[in-house]
Amino acid sequence: MAVLTIKIPDLEMAMLDSMVKTQRRTKTEIVRSALRPVFEENFVDKRPLTIAEDEFNAILDMLEQPISAEEIEGRKRLEARRLWELPE
Repeated sequence: MAVLTIKIPDLEMAMLDSMVKTQRRTKTEIVRSALRPVFEENFVDKRPLTIAEDEFNAILDMLEQPISAEEIEGRKRLEARRLWELPE
């Protein structure tokens, strides 16, 4: 994993320290979580997706089906993980 060293103004460091105490997260976790929305705003393609009507209807049909026990467990595992918690 790479290491990043930055200089920030005292006021911003105080803000970060306050967040560490109130959120009980590390500075690294807070900075990483702030990076994702900035990345998505600047780099994620947000163009509309166009699909055929029959494909759209197939998706709607799939969404109306009950979810499996395996999918429920998978969703629970995803909800339990933090946004930036990735395997090393």
